Amino acid sequence: MNGVGSSQEREPMAALMRSYPQRQWSYAVKIKNNKIMLYNKHNLAVAKIASKSGNREELASVFFSKDKTAATDSFRLLEVSVNKSVKAEEFPQVEGVSAMRGCNPFLVSAKQVAELKPKGAKHLPITEFVAVKHLDDKRVEFLTTDLESLQVKQARRVDGKFPDYEQVFPQGEPQAEVVLNGEMLAELLKVMAGLHEQVRVKFYGKNKPLVFECGTSEQKARGLMMPIRE
Repeated sequence: MNGVGSSQEREPMAALMRSYPQRQWSYAVKIKNNKIMLYNKHNLAVAKIASKSGNREELASVFFSKDKTAATDSFRLLEVSVNKSVKAEEFPQVEGVSAMRGCNPFLVSAKQVAELKPKGAKHLPITEFVAVKHLDDKRVEFLTTDLESLQVKQARRVDGKFPDYEQVFPQGEPQAEVVLNGEMLAELLKVMAGLHEQVRVKFYGKNKPLVFECGTSEQKARGLMMPIRE
């Protein structure tokens, strides 16, 4: 199985993502939602996956809904659900300013999302979240606070349709599953990708190490990683 390769090799997935350009994401409808929409650093981090190209603005954006955020560059996609353990009603009011309750899904430029930095107060996890203060057809206002002060960050609302990516995820039972340590895997692949961007992954069966190979005609790399036994 090849890793992320050239644009030509990645074209099938890109073409599949583009095959739904005018389909409106299934949540982008009138929602009767009276819940404060809260997003933490993991929700905001999906901005790193958004497209760096300006050819399609919706792909250079982060999709926000009441229960998740998502981003894609048409070659890869990342979706992160909101933290269900958080009690939204605990989000504090500061200086008479509070988070709004309920809004429709929206898109914001990934660059502006990357600038959102929750202030956070010690021993108060709820302040590590970003809330939506205001939303209209043109702009979004995000709210963060550490209880002593608040910060309102204004961002332009992107006018576009995010791909209906649920249709891209494979259906049915997977042919194989393996659980790996994400941080260790990232370190291994980062070193190997420094030699060549294409990394081949070989799977030999349950509880057996995965083998990673890459290289050039002058130099090659080979690695393995043990799966986590559940």
